[in-house]
Amino acid sequence: MSKKMHLAVFAQGVGVAQSVWRSPRTNPLTMHSFDHWSSVARTAERGLFDAFFIADALNLSPAIATDSTDRPDPIAVLSALSVVTERIGLIGTSSTTFNDPYTVARQFATLDHLSQGRASWNIVTTAIPAAAENYGSSKLPDHEDRYVRGEEFVDVVQALWDGWDAEAIVADRANGVWTDNSRIRRINHHGAHFDVEGPLTIPRSPQGQIPLAQAGSSPSGMKLAARVADLVFTTQHTIPDAVDFAEGVRSLAEGSGRSRRDVKILPGVTPIIGATESEARELAAELGSFVGEQATLKVLNQTFGGLDLESLDLDEPFPDLRNELPRNASISRPTLLIEIALREGLSVRQLAQRVSLSIGHRTLVGTSDSVADDLQAWFEAGAADGFIILPADLPIGLEQFVDNVIPRLQDRGLFRTAYQGRTLRDHLNEH
Repeated sequence: MSKKMHLAVFAQGVGVAQSVWRSPRTNPLTMHSFDHWSSVARTAERGLFDAFFIADALNLSPAIATDSTDRPDPIAVLSALSVVTERIGLIGTSSTTFNDPYTVARQFATLDHLSQGRASWNIVTTAIPAAAENYGSSKLPDHEDRYVRGEEFVDVVQALWDGWDAEAIVADRANGVWTDNSRIRRINHHGAHFDVEGPLTIPRSPQGQIPLAQAGSSPSGMKLAARVADLVFTTQHTIPDAVDFAEGVRSLAEGSGRSRRDVKILPGVTPIIGATESEARELAAELGSFVGEQATLKVLNQTFGGLDLESLDLDEPFPDLRNELPRNASISRPTLLIEIALREGLSVRQLAQRVSLSIGHRTLVGTSDSVADDLQAWFEAGAADGFIILPADLPIGLEQFVDNVIPRLQDRGLFRTAYQGRTLRDHLNEH
């Protein structure tokens, strides 16, 4: 059997394109409703996606006056969606900087039982200074300190999940024995950041260990991903860069005692699909026309860790600011964007427009065939094990991908035609 792509959908409001709520293709007043979320999730499941992914933010965007950047709690949404979906994985984001391990372990274990083995935790360390102010601190911890805490956080969570053996529940009605307590253990963790005794209040996951996702591309992020992640979300824009990144993570995984196949590399892409190339370009121009210049720059500022970009001339070439990036903010994404701007000679306006349409990921503008061609080229070059699909608008953008691109990938033998297993780990183990 030939190797198959893994696909996840990144669901954010009515799409990732900034101010896309102004598009007549969306219905923004319903985006907080269960009907909206369930419709998107069931469309992705109809398309046989591995997973439905919700990111998170712990602070309100500075562009809230003009953009629908509010975020619901991922665990609450995914718990509800577990009732109306059957096979698709449910990936939620939770910060290691502004949570505690016991709560996160308990939340995702509960979601995993509710969904019968479809939960996944997306690990983030949180790089936005404004988030710290919402959690009782005036200062965001240093970048390296966040990752040191994050490493310990993940170890504690996984130890808590391992604290119950699969055979711990006996359920012997005749003798009145519910559990074999020898198979339930305290973890007795005493580390630099956490003191946690355990055990967890809920049994072992139906998946054994709940799959982990991670999105950092800095050296610290790659190290963490290689050691613990099952899925790595990344932002490369060229096949050579993506191959180098994937090989780097896979080599680090081997160095951590894991198999190269244990880590699935999924770059993000935003497909904008038309019946013809010109129709797709017109749609991309329309979706990009709803955002104002100042709002775009505000989001760009936040993407660059609070670096003040509003004084830049929009029509001048984007400057090389790599040495001016705030050391305490996220470094990998801004560095990548600067390198793209320098390599392609983008103006400040052009880079801002690119970020506003796909939050900095690759945008594929074309027909269903050309989008499928691009995904196939990356997949067969070893640049990706699959992709995170970030629809510019929802639900139509996802529906177009499911109805038009998925069949083309299936016809080429690149994507499943039916789910083989029931759990997310089952989907990830398909090769």
